[in-house]
Amino acid sequence: MAETRDAVLEEVGPLAERFVAAGFHLYLVGGIVRDLQLGAALDDLDLDLTTDARPADIKRLVGPIASAVWTQGERFGTIGCRIDGRPIEITTHRAEWYDAESRKPGVAFGDDVEVDLSRRDFTVNAMAIEVPSGRLVDPFEGRAALEARSLETPIDPEVSFSDDPLRILRAARFIARYSLVPAEGVFAAARSLIDRLSIVSVERIREEYDKLLAASSPSAGLRFLDDVGAVRYMFSEMPDDVFDELGSILDRSPIELLVRRLVTFSHVPPAGREAQLSSLRYSNQERRQILAVLHGLDIVADQLPTTDEKVRRLVLTVGHDDMATLFTLADLRGVTGTQAVRAAFIDLAAREDLTDLSPAITGGDIIRALGVAPGPAVGEAMLALGERRLTDGPASASEELDWLRERGVV
Repeated sequence: MAETRDAVLEEVGPLAERFVAAGFHLYLVGGIVRDLQLGAALDDLDLDLTTDARPADIKRLVGPIASAVWTQGERFGTIGCRIDGRPIEITTHRAEWYDAESRKPGVAFGDDVEVDLSRRDFTVNAMAIEVPSGRLVDPFEGRAALEARSLETPIDPEVSFSDDPLRILRAARFIARYSLVPAEGVFAAARSLIDRLSIVSVERIREEYDKLLAASSPSAGLRFLDDVGAVRYMFSEMPDDVFDELGSILDRSPIELLVRRLVTFSHVPPAGREAQLSSLRYSNQERRQILAVLHGLDIVADQLPTTDEKVRRLVLTVGHDDMATLFTLADLRGVTGTQAVRAAFIDLAAREDLTDLSPAITGGDIIRALGVAPGPAVGEAMLALGERRLTDGPASASEELDWLRERGVV
């Protein structure tokens, strides 16, 4: 940890010296300080800093040594820059206040780093390292909490969670990612204020759940969400008695977002899946992909599709690129017969191209080769050829045209 910390201090040293020479203080802050305590590698650390300098001063000080400067967050006190290839964000110390009907704070710039740290979500995130000196600023004993694996808030958790109820969901992520145990007051406050989640946008709720899924073992965080009553805001279509099983499967699933989303929504009854995905405002493409793979899971479980035709229809339903994901999901869910379906898919894929299940010819080919006028008959012919491709396998363009002639489809 000391070597990585020294490397970080050396990297930001020239920048820090410019601030100090101008009469300002500069501090590493947030996740980088927490992760340095945990011995994270330098390449894994984002450089976030806070200062008593105002945004105009920050721009003036970083300008001569930065290869790029961006100011999208300037009104909130944040100036971004790139120095020696590394992106860095520097934010003026802030104090915040909240309206009861919104989790978006009012912001005032400040001069006190401890006031700035007090607005952070948890004590493990409320530490700073002064640069270039390397002095740890830890007014809320975040390092001790991290060593004790305790999740605590810098201020009264009732106030913290009421101000920003998204922190309840964030708590689940930190519990899972860092094996933290919520302090008694944190748990009680989360449960008593759970209805405050109603002011949090669905998009932010979904994003936080995705971040929880990135933890190596999400089950402890999921259990926290279940115990405090948060899951009803997230998964209204999911039965109440599945969360222990869901957590267990998530813990042994690959750390891949799609797989873990699929594991999650496979616990929603089929009739409720589309409504659940829509309520969480997944994109159209995400909904289609998730529903297609889950439909494939149901087919594998109910039909055991091992004939060539059934395998083709399964590939058409799921999409060729997601077949490996389907088999991973089926294994995780313990679907009987998955190995037989996988073997049938591998065998058929060795004999024919399953990446494209469309006919060899197009409607235009039919019009030119058979001398028919554009219209519904051409569309019906293409549908017939598509069905033939699924039942009989691939054919050449001439074979498909002969097949249409023989049957008088057009």
